[in-house]
Amino acid sequence: MNDRLGWKEFEVGQRKALMVRGGWEGHDPVGCTEAFIPRLERAGFGVTVAESLAVYEDAALLAATDLVVHSWSGGELTTLQESTLVSAVEAGTGFAGWHGGVIGTNVTNARYLRMVGGRFLWHPDGFQDFTVRIATSPDRDGAITEGVEDFDVVTEHYWVLTDGLNTVLATSVLSPTGDQWGEPVEFPVVWTRRWGAGRVFVCTLGHRVADLEVPQTARIVERGLEWAAR
Repeated sequence: MNDRLGWKEFEVGQRKALMVRGGWEGHDPVGCTEAFIPRLERAGFGVTVAESLAVYEDAALLAATDLVVHSWSGGELTTLQESTLVSAVEAGTGFAGWHGGVIGTNVTNARYLRMVGGRFLWHPDGFQDFTVRIATSPDRDGAITEGVEDFDVVTEHYWVLTDGLNTVLATSVLSPTGDQWGEPVEFPVVWTRRWGAGRVFVCTLGHRVADLEVPQTARIVERGLEWAAR
């Protein structure tokens, strides 16, 4: 593990965030996570960075962690890593991430996918221009998007599988692109989820640092990370 800060250096009572990053470099896991480390630190978190999935074998560390931010596209968790991570979230550790780093990863790990509540399946070639639509009356957790109005982005447009346990905070409409389907389809872009005692936050935007620097996206993700933390 590559420590940005050692646990012992954190202030007593300070909340702890663990950034786990790596995998496919096309999603710039280092650049994207670095964009949010200062934001977490300003919010009062001590941040540790891990660049190996082996960190998920450390049950004691995860139990002491208030928020795990997963930015690892592709790859696969071992049975031990999956069990230890999911068990920590079920016990109250928060879990969050964006784009392929959280739902385009660990696709053979059923317990992990059930925990995050979604899986990336496909996106049209190239970047698409589309509107992120803020849910007008989410069942709960609407403070994450409070004050944010619908906004336009130009990036990868994800086709995802999700389920009804999610609280959807934002959506987008994917129009036919000459493929087999002939009607526009609405997909979730931002959702929250309870898993045991833990909270889960997912945003499908974030292919590159520039996507996460869009003011509305940055605000939503920053709030989502804080919301998910224990």
